[in-house]
Amino acid sequence: MRTPVAIAGAGPVGLALACALAHHGVGCTVLEEDEALSRHSKAPGVLPRTLEIFRAWDVLDRFLDAGTLLTRPSVWSPGAREPLVTIDFGPLAELTAVPGVLIIPQNRTEALLCDHAAARGLADLRFGHRVTGFEERADGVSVLVQPTTGAPYRVECEVLVGCDGPHSTVREGLGWRLEGRTYPTRLLLADVRLGDARNDLPWPRLFAEGERFQGAFRLEPDLWRIIGNVPAGVPDDAAIGERELAPRVERMLGPGPFELLWADVFRIHRRTSARFRRGRVLLAGDAAHINSPAGGQGMNSGIQDAHNLGWKLARALAGGAREPLLASYEEERRAVIVGSVERYTDLLTRAFLLAPPLLRRGTLAAARLAIGQPLLRRRLLRRAAMLDHRYPPSSLISGRGSLLGARAADGPVTLPDGRRARLLDLASREAALLLFQDQGLPAWNAAEVEGFVRGVPGLRVWRLVPAASVPAGPANVVDDTGGLWRRWRPAPGSAALVRPDGHVGWAAERPSADALGAGVRRALGQP
Repeated sequence: MRTPVAIAGAGPVGLALACALAHHGVGCTVLEEDEALSRHSKAPGVLPRTLEIFRAWDVLDRFLDAGTLLTRPSVWSPGAREPLVTIDFGPLAELTAVPGVLIIPQNRTEALLCDHAAARGLADLRFGHRVTGFEERADGVSVLVQPTTGAPYRVECEVLVGCDGPHSTVREGLGWRLEGRTYPTRLLLADVRLGDARNDLPWPRLFAEGERFQGAFRLEPDLWRIIGNVPAGVPDDAAIGERELAPRVERMLGPGPFELLWADVFRIHRRTSARFRRGRVLLAGDAAHINSPAGGQGMNSGIQDAHNLGWKLARALAGGAREPLLASYEEERRAVIVGSVERYTDLLTRAFLLAPPLLRRGTLAAARLAIGQPLLRRRLLRRAAMLDHRYPPSSLISGRGSLLGARAADGPVTLPDGRRARLLDLASREAALLLFQDQGLPAWNAAEVEGFVRGVPGLRVWRLVPAASVPAGPANVVDDTGGLWRRWRPAPGSAALVRPDGHVGWAAERPSADALGAGVRRALGQP
């Protein structure tokens, strides 16, 4: 059989890539060795940047209905009358459509993504079909598949993406390994079900006295996640039995019966593949990088890998310049993983999970102090929400500007037909070329600009204008609140290209027609 894209792995990243490709009208075949989706809750936190992606794919409402959105969570210590700290995501409201963290078990995330991919009718989802090897050729990739029952067969594809986890068969076939370090600690995860008034306890809950660290939060109305470190010398099996877990449950939630649904002990890693791509074969998610769970960025960064890659594969398969499009994926995503995700999760791990008691208390005190300072609070929230990631200059990204490579400043706008939207909505399927027009400046002629970039498919030209200055024209997008104009800080006559993944791929001040056309074409991988 033949398919445009073969995806190894039907975890959250592989299913997210299937959704991203379907969003851009591209079919794929997803090959998963397990017979069904995972039944475990694993990573239950979805951060604001990922929620923006779900919004772009038109699946956000289903996630909000299925989970619990925390917009102002307070962290409680068992037995305390006041919270240790309260984190208000409200200041992010002007920056993102969903200023909060969604708590939803990973198995529910996978089920929603799987349903969405299947509903679009472009994904062939094959469970019980294990990728055992592949051969890259000049015109594509031949993937060897072994089903649970039946004879092995081959899938011929244009591109193969390994989303098959830290023990990736695809990565091993490329001859690469995850390089880095393993932290000197082990973490316990356990899901327990309660049937009494303890379900009404405030959460998240934290106990961090002495050498023991424990946390608890509610996954569903009667389902709780217990987290804790495992002391040296205690075997894994001895840490996850119901008898061994009972004191942890009682300390965090109080005395009473509980049902143990799942428990596991794992080591914490900081490891990344030296490469994310070779030719027509790419890696995403845990196949390319694994990080400490501190900060909840692992699954989220994998879904963001898929978001970055999906539109590039679509353009490459539609006749775009394949080499710069695929090369930019590795250049951009590996830089963000190593320079941002790894550093942030490592800092949290060292300052809290691995810290001695005195340093841990100091970390909590510093967090309370920082949250009380508006400017610092805003910066920390942006980092925790993964809204501050900036890609370096790459095979696609060029130009000048304060937001070049960054996630574009987002906010409410009014469209020419009077409908309200957010700026990133304009680029969720087609890239958006923004022309900044203020009073007293020569007006951009949108029709003329479209002539400069004629032949670039999947592109819309918009003039962004302040609410107080609305020149006539069908391409005007009005910045009603003025917040976008303040955050973009555009120089007179500026232009910027917002890619389908919401990042600024090109920007310039008063570009010539030739410079504008060349910048846009490069940013979108257009020959």
